[in-house]
Amino acid sequence: MSPVSDNNSSVSIHPSIEKSTPIQDNSSDGLDSTYSWIVAVTATLGYLMIFGNFNAFGIFQEYYINTMFPNVAVGTVSWIGTITFTISLAGGVFASGILSIIGIRYTALLGCLLSSLGLLLASFSNTIWQLVITQGLIYGFGSSLIINCCLLMPSLWFQKHKTLAIAMISSGSGYGGVVIGPIITKAIKQYGVHWSFRILFFMNIVIIGLVAAVFKPRTEFKPLRTVVRLSLLKKPLTLFICFGGFFCQWGYTIPSLYFPASYRAIGGTRTASSNTIIAFSIASGTSRISSAFLSRKFGANTTLIFAMFISAILIFSIWLTTKNLTVYYVFYTLYGLACPLLFPLSPVIIANNYPTEEISQVNGLLYLFYGLSTLVGTPIAGVIFDNLGSRENYKPVIVFAGILYMISCLILVAQLIYCKKYIPKFKTGPI
Repeated sequence: MSPVSDNNSSVSIHPSIEKSTPIQDNSSDGLDSTYSWIVAVTATLGYLMIFGNFNAFGIFQEYYINTMFPNVAVGTVSWIGTITFTISLAGGVFASGILSIIGIRYTALLGCLLSSLGLLLASFSNTIWQLVITQGLIYGFGSSLIINCCLLMPSLWFQKHKTLAIAMISSGSGYGGVVIGPIITKAIKQYGVHWSFRILFFMNIVIIGLVAAVFKPRTEFKPLRTVVRLSLLKKPLTLFICFGGFFCQWGYTIPSLYFPASYRAIGGTRTASSNTIIAFSIASGTSRISSAFLSRKFGANTTLIFAMFISAILIFSIWLTTKNLTVYYVFYTLYGLACPLLFPLSPVIIANNYPTEEISQVNGLLYLFYGLSTLVGTPIAGVIFDNLGSRENYKPVIVFAGILYMISCLILVAQLIYCKKYIPKFKTGPI
């Protein structure tokens, strides 16, 4: 969530940290400049690194279930992914306060140090609780700070090309799996899981260190200390957005964690399993880039209704029914075109239906619900796989994922009806 200025509740950044860094004016100098694009490219690299790990976590999950902890209940193993995803998504609600105290560059540096430390300590971890702390808590919180800073930069450095910059940065989260997935797979195969973490540590400290070096405010920047305004949950639209995101994120998490393992269960190799993540990541990145066009053409809410419906249909008609390796590839690629659209388009819905001063706070609530969804949903999915699937049959979790997408779709339909009936004055263009 990107902090915004507020005359009543903002605080100035400490002068010893950020005073000499930004361009000290209130004009449009520096907007859409060469340095703006350097910032955007760097933020894309930051997203690529952070979300590459995020989207490729299924490789670790498959290794944990089948190799590292084969005799431990999947519900217990899943706590590693649960904490990693939860803290990465929801931890950013604390970023606004940190930004207001130490500034953008030092917040990014703190994120770099914490995320790198988490990966380094994970390389020496041999138990679930150790990985929960290192890969989950420490790496997750560091990542959440980087995500927040990357989301903030387009608003500070772009005006004319802001939408393009946001789409480009968002695509890094999709294409990240193309880069990080094969590295993790090859490292685990040749050097073991511990050295795979060390390789990621060196990559992270270089790439995220570059992010920290480049990021700075363009002009004087006064973020809010307020984390989130819970009073916004009194608005029906906020509830629609948050609960729609809650169920979609829950549905999104299940294939991320279980599809690589299900691919291996029907005879695929570990290398081929990781290749499905590459296909998904390419489709996801392409989908995110196209989100700006789809939003202008059909409306963000309408696009998401079809995206959630298509995701559910693909799960029920292909993932659930087939045991053909090639068809699995086709499914995950098509699914990758539909399911990620929630993440770039939800901020568009918020921007079109809320006054400027509330946009950042609603985004914060949405990401909090994303995190809560992972915290609650991942262990439940593990229990379903353990008890209903007997740790071998993936059909129960597959059906569950499809149901979650259908619930999200129905909430988005209700959201569309509500917008058309009660708040038409806030919308711009198609809903």
